[in-house]
Amino acid sequence: MENMYCQSCGMPFDEAHRELIAKEADGSDSVYCTYCYKDGEFLDPDATAEDMIEMAVPHLAHKIGEQTAREQLSEFIPTLARWRDK
Repeated sequence: MENMYCQSCGMPFDEAHRELIAKEADGSDSVYCTYCYKDGEFLDPDATAEDMIEMAVPHLAHKIGEQTAREQLSEFIPTLARWRDK
């Protein structure tokens, strides 16, 4: 699979999450997940990379701890397509 992660929040697009790949307005697969995107538009168009990091921390923190999650997400989220040039 070309896009291994949602290019907004970083959700992995593994087999367990395949059904969460959003669709573009034309029905094709998006590079974003259904939590971030629907029918060609972001659900929260005003979100920032920092907002996305804060939203994602609790989802990862239960596995690796809040501080480590925040550090890893602070490095990873800005590399995703939605945030890369901002």
